[in-house]
Amino acid sequence: MDQQSALTEIPAGGGDFARLWREARFDGMECLNARFQRHSYAPHMHDTYVVGVITAGTELFRCAGVDLAAHAGQVVALNPGILHDGRPADDGFAYRMFYPSAGLFEGALEEATGRRVAPHFGVTVFDDPALFAAIGSLHRGLEGRGADPLRADTDALRAFTLLALRHGDLTGRLPAAGREPAAVRRAREYLDAHLDSPVELADLAGATGLSRFHLLRVFRAAVGTTPHGYLTDRRVAHAKRLLAGPLTLAEVALACGFCDQAHFNRVFKGRVGVAPGQYRRGSNPVQDTGAAAA
Repeated sequence: MDQQSALTEIPAGGGDFARLWREARFDGMECLNARFQRHSYAPHMHDTYVVGVITAGTELFRCAGVDLAAHAGQVVALNPGILHDGRPADDGFAYRMFYPSAGLFEGALEEATGRRVAPHFGVTVFDDPALFAAIGSLHRGLEGRGADPLRADTDALRAFTLLALRHGDLTGRLPAAGREPAAVRRAREYLDAHLDSPVELADLAGATGLSRFHLLRVFRAAVGTTPHGYLTDRRVAHAKRLLAGPLTLAEVALACGFCDQAHFNRVFKGRVGVAPGQYRRGSNPVQDTGAAAA
């Protein structure tokens, strides 16, 4: 399928739609097929890469402090740990996104180049029709029920190596966790240990030996977001893990430090694109109206 035939129209008044699932064979990679005319993402980060194609309309987003736009027919790639948001322009946008781990990229590139290296993408939005077609074909194949494993493996290896070799910097590795200043590392450890309870800035500053103002400055410089933003992202990531278990949504909310289930729903959807219950079910539209984005 070529690029033009993979593009789709956004139906007038069709509302928002999102389907998210995980692929166990690809290191639990999350896959999202969505169309948004109203939904906006809150600023957030991922531990994984963000890779996908815009199949209709235009997504506006701020990435690492820069305002960008991704249009239908373009490819998007973000490095792990990059602060970004997202919102629809005009009549909305549709896209297909992957969230592959660094390990997934490293394994593919080791086979292709003989070196185990994770790519760094200096440019976020690309015009590359062949890559657009490869990513879109892989995504549609995985979304279909009973995808052939040999074809899925082949298409994934081709799409991710094509992206990395054409647009990635392979000269070095991604920054390793723990290379930030010692105080920032202690702040991360403190926040990771308090996912289920309120955290005050004074307590965090005391744990690091810095003033509150100095802590905020060095933390943002090293991590790319505020301590509150980091804590919220870690709580959402922890919630994803708990949603695979038997806890109720209310119990997951409390275990992850949210005030109540409504607060949990609002924050989770603002960062993931689907509500916690929909994430747990693995594949459900945001609304009952509208068809899947192609």
